Amino acid sequence: MAADPEPLDPDVLDALIDRLNMYPVGLPDAPEIREFLSIFLTPDEARLASLFPLSEATAGELARKAGWEEGRTRKTLEAMAQKGTVVDVALGGSRYWLLTPSVVGFVEFSLMKLHAGIPMRRLAELLEKYSEERLWKEVFGAGTAPMRALIGEGVPVSSRIATYAQVETVVRAFGQGAAQDCYCRRKEELLGHSCRLAAVEGTCFSLGLAADFMVRRGFARMLGADEILARIRDLGSRGLIHVTDNVRDQPSFVCNCCGCCCNVLDAVRRKGARSAVSPTPYILTVDEERCTGCGACAKRCQIGAVMKAGGKARVVETRCLGCGACVRACARHALSLRSRGRRPGVPRNAVTKFVRIAWEKGRLWPLLKAGLRSRLRGAP
Repeated sequence: MAADPEPLDPDVLDALIDRLNMYPVGLPDAPEIREFLSIFLTPDEARLASLFPLSEATAGELARKAGWEEGRTRKTLEAMAQKGTVVDVALGGSRYWLLTPSVVGFVEFSLMKLHAGIPMRRLAELLEKYSEERLWKEVFGAGTAPMRALIGEGVPVSSRIATYAQVETVVRAFGQGAAQDCYCRRKEELLGHSCRLAAVEGTCFSLGLAADFMVRRGFARMLGADEILARIRDLGSRGLIHVTDNVRDQPSFVCNCCGCCCNVLDAVRRKGARSAVSPTPYILTVDEERCTGCGACAKRCQIGAVMKAGGKARVVETRCLGCGACVRACARHALSLRSRGRRPGVPRNAVTKFVRIAWEKGRLWPLLKAGLRSRLRGAP
């Protein structure tokens, strides 16, 4: 049985929530998130997290802010990295530390692996309630979507111009990646609900520097591009939707999302969050002469963007992500993807994306100041 956590100083908790809310995607105050942070973090971890600048810091800089010995600071940072609440980057002979964003970060890392001595089911209960009532509005409350859909391997499209929309292009650009457990499925599993389509283990993939961190800190294991794509191909055959960063250059993950567990797809399907996932440059079209109205495509769609009406498949164009998951379910080859009349704009990189979101939420100026001070600008 997990021991009761040592209570956090209320002033430290206030400061930590204020600090996390400085990110473009914050962590709005609520009783559930206060209890979550009090369970997940030790008092030292919470205090150090509350002192982080928006840009990176060395252990020495953080030690001076906290008034601690550097050894105590490094020990605390290492423990935080094992929980995913900070990330570390080596550059020019120095190690820099950054406070993880709220999403993707504090929330997801808390359940991606099982932490000894922490009541995991209680964390899942708190995050379930918090996500349902507060977090989804914060994550998807800007005009710029934080994520975008990808077209699965083997799904035919009428044009190959927008290669950034192909899942194979995204994965092969890195040559390898890391397989990790799915936060959404783990949360549902802890709450007693098993996914009907996929396992918790090894069904999400991080790329680039994110993959390096995930492997070093015990969240994932490295795989080659071919093995990742083989897994993604299998998951796609079950109808899962492939989702990545809403950026063209160097996205950091590929998730494989189901309608029964995924918080993102739930926001699209049940809450009508139009800015949760940016669609691909394609949209589903139905050949009515071939369509027999069997309903296989409607059953396959994870967000209810295809339905049966008048004896034929019908597309809900305002909801369709253009992922092609339903195309492979049609034995009559009546479905295909065609170019959208207006292609969705995709930010060039993560900086551009978060600047847009921060601007839309009125949080831009602190972010710009942090970027100007960063010693990691231009680092690979």
